[in-house]
Amino acid sequence: MNSGLKKLMVFTISLTLCLHSIALSSAFAEKIYLDINQPEIKKLALAIEGFDTLPVVFNTIKDDLEFTEYFRVYGPFPFKEETFDPSLWKSSDVEIIVRAETLNKISMKVFTVTSSSPIFVKEYPLKNDQATGNLIASDIYRLLTGKEAPFFNRFAFVRKLSNTMGIFLSNWNGKTIYDTGLRRQIISKVVFKGNKIFYSCLHGRFWKIEVFDTTTKTNKEIIKSKALLLLGDVLNESEFLYSESDGEISEIKISDIYGKTKTIYSSRWIDTSPRWTKSSIFFVSNRGGYPQIYQMTHSGREISRTTYNGRYNTEPAISPDGSKLAFSGLNGSFQVYVMDISSGIKTQVTRQGNNEQPSFCPDGHFLTIMSDRRGKKEIYLISSDGAVQKSLTHGYLPSCSR
Repeated sequence: MNSGLKKLMVFTISLTLCLHSIALSSAFAEKIYLDINQPEIKKLALAIEGFDTLPVVFNTIKDDLEFTEYFRVYGPFPFKEETFDPSLWKSSDVEIIVRAETLNKISMKVFTVTSSSPIFVKEYPLKNDQATGNLIASDIYRLLTGKEAPFFNRFAFVRKLSNTMGIFLSNWNGKTIYDTGLRRQIISKVVFKGNKIFYSCLHGRFWKIEVFDTTTKTNKEIIKSKALLLLGDVLNESEFLYSESDGEISEIKISDIYGKTKTIYSSRWIDTSPRWTKSSIFFVSNRGGYPQIYQMTHSGREISRTTYNGRYNTEPAISPDGSKLAFSGLNGSFQVYVMDISSGIKTQVTRQGNNEQPSFCPDGHFLTIMSDRRGKKEIYLISSDGAVQKSLTHGYLPSCSR
């Protein structure tokens, strides 16, 4: 089996384990031990017992949790079979203890330093692999923060190669990267949905929208035109929004994977970057003189302006629950902003260099962006409040999925 296929299989296995973890969500306590929405929070210290015989699992748990910047992990300490005594940890900065007995299975219990009763109990298959570590780290993260973990996120992105561009895949923290083998002259937009990568590109004299299936490793051309085609958003694995412009008329359209299209809205303005939500479509237009973000109904009516501050706001991205809008704004340099849609309050979440191309991750708390703050185009993982800023890999046009 070649290395590329092995990496692809890891993505699929991780996704399966993620869905299994979500199905068991009823086992989680309702108390939040670490509110990651609060500014300048102190890292939560954890001690881990019993994973000393499972080094891959322990290292994955530690790497995952510490990479978020919310946790400090100590261990692994040997598992002690006697009853848990919280007083043994009170003199340290440890607040949470994770204990695991590893005989025929991984039997995990999570304690606070204030009680000998566990706050969480769960069993896992006895496997010393990264997927098991990701699953356990996800359960710990969700237990303590009340939020869905990012550890099963994946993202597609583009790299500039010699005389061409290529599409790549990565796990959530940029440590496992897979080359899809796709090469195009110009790639203008990538959206990763499920196991499919939709993208718009220039190939020869034609603009195209195509889709690559990461499971079957097959590519399909959906739409081809001499007019400018720009992918907007993907509703599911068979429908997507896009814009088409012949230089005089701009159209926002919806299409299925077989190329059956329907025009939602057309105008003589430059209208592009449509994004779908349950109640409306956000898009970028220059109808006010400069690019700003607007929204309209799914039928192309009741157009209203969404962004007002700044003269240049583009690249809208909607959070999974539809409550937040991230976008790129020009104010001397390009920066990423996150706006609460209901109140209109926006927060600048980047500062250094140029920061663009925001894409919300499925967990809703993190985004992937492109930044040149270190002199070259890199993919960053940032939190929606801007407190976390982590470089992942070189590239641009990131699209986060699961």
